[in-house]
Amino acid sequence: MPNLVAVMHLRFDAACRIYLAPIIARYLLVHQEGRWDGVEKAIRHRELCQFYVAVHRGQLDPEAIQETDALYCEVHDVTQSLTDHLDEAIGFPLVGRPDYDRLIPLFFERFHALALEAMES
Repeated sequence: MPNLVAVMHLRFDAACRIYLAPIIARYLLVHQEGRWDGVEKAIRHRELCQFYVAVHRGQLDPEAIQETDALYCEVHDVTQSLTDHLDEAIGFPLVGRPDYDRLIPLFFERFHALALEAMES
């Protein structure tokens, strides 16, 4: 019989991955050479952080999480170690076309781990 807690963790991770995949895809897309968009980059990073804080608090509307919220700030600051160094952290190419099928899961794994770690501290 599988460990129920382990199964629930796997399901939670899968649910996060499913919900966040389109946001992550857009986030990475605006980092591509020739498509850089700082405004959308900031919007997508905000959406990712709001999602984790809302889930942590059991809040149904992630958009209700304010950027001045202490936990939001913690998640945002911790995840910047990834978002500010995509080339080093997940191998995002500075030049050329990225392999999004490879990069989206890598980004998710790193961001997910950092966000959860930030909320545990």
